[in-house]
Amino acid sequence: MGASHRQTADDILQTRGENWPEAVTPVTHLMVRIFRFGNLILANAERQMAALGLTFTEFEVLVTLRGVAPPHELVPTELYGAVLISSGGLTKVLHALENKNLIRRGKGQTDGRSKPVRLTLKGRALAERVMAEVLRSDGELISRGLSAAEIERLTRLLRKLLATIEPAGNDVQDQPGHKGKSS
Repeated sequence: MGASHRQTADDILQTRGENWPEAVTPVTHLMVRIFRFGNLILANAERQMAALGLTFTEFEVLVTLRGVAPPHELVPTELYGAVLISSGGLTKVLHALENKNLIRRGKGQTDGRSKPVRLTLKGRALAERVMAEVLRSDGELISRGLSAAEIERLTRLLRKLLATIEPAGNDVQDQPGHKGKSS
């Protein structure tokens, strides 16, 4: 199979089922499809963002700021918790956004972690423009395969599932069975 051919979720599950049947369960069917869906939607959104000059993480910072009450401002530690990137990575993204005049940094009391990050009018306009484009594009993709009622039902089911495995205020690393690095 050539490198340019990307297997579908069904292809992956069929091959796995033929060669490792005990690893193909109803949960496997669900997870492979969730991962593939997530990857396809993320790639689509990244194309929309790149066309407007943003990386995914820059977009995430802008929409996080846009999503809080005016003056659309958070300190970096609040941003860090909302966008799930390393603090070092966040610093680099904040510098890039500041250089593009999309955010402004306030005066911090002691160090960079306490300097408020505020969305500029230019940043707000770009965040709103990119979000509208991403929502339009994602909506077109999803509505190719699901009706409005099916989208609503799938959303309810995923919300129900996440409510049981996404405890408020807890990181995945704090959940039973996770062997990742703890802070």
